[in-house]
Amino acid sequence: MSLPAPYYEDDAVTIYHGDCREILPELPRVDAVITSPPYNTLDPTASASGLHAERISGRNAFLDKQGGYPDQRPEDEYQMWQRDCLKSFLDHASCAWINHKTRYRNGFAIHPTAIYGNDNIYAEVVWNRGVSMALNCRRFSPSHEYWTCYGRPDVWNNSVNKMLSVWNIRPSRDANDHPCPCPIEIVRPIVSACVGDGGCTDPFMGSGTTLRAAKDLGRKAIGIELDERYCEIAAKRMAQEVFDFS
Repeated sequence: MSLPAPYYEDDAVTIYHGDCREILPELPRVDAVITSPPYNTLDPTASASGLHAERISGRNAFLDKQGGYPDQRPEDEYQMWQRDCLKSFLDHASCAWINHKTRYRNGFAIHPTAIYGNDNIYAEVVWNRGVSMALNCRRFSPSHEYWTCYGRPDVWNNSVNKMLSVWNIRPSRDANDHPCPCPIEIVRPIVSACVGDGGCTDPFMGSGTTLRAAKDLGRKAIGIELDERYCEIAAKRMAQEVFDFS
């Protein structure tokens, strides 16, 4: 297929509305893919319980307002899809940073390495969220996620080497536009570390956090998003004033 017309474009950022599996092969190679794919866990029928019931209720209210969220696949189908995605990411960039967490099915854990494999890992960051929404789960309440780098970066900024691999960053509370917004403080060091003149791509762009971090740091970025609602949200974020973090 040929590339669709950009949904949004400026000197630093290009946004495409569509399926990343169709658009990625048509794009030029970049320094890094930086993305947070769907976790395949959001259930709009989930009931609120525990100490964070109000947050779950708020999330479900968001889903009801938006007509649900297409994030539920059979587990084997989901894992195969994600492995195919990783392959396409590494065809497009020298490395791919993927945000995922340990999920539980039938009482047992599915670690991200069970999905993506563990033979191509360059680095990882443990994101300590400092909070948990699973206080009735009959195990230590999960409060962390992973950012794992697959492949080998062509670009690396040695000034970040002294950063530790556990980052204590609270989740973003701005859930008006997205049910699970990622804090920009998580993405900014990754962009700074391994994105140079070649730019980066976020194939599951969501509300555009990767693109915003890249633009503020003076890097180019491409975003792809299947849901047009998020394309509009991201486009509005890109039009805001640039902050100088270079």
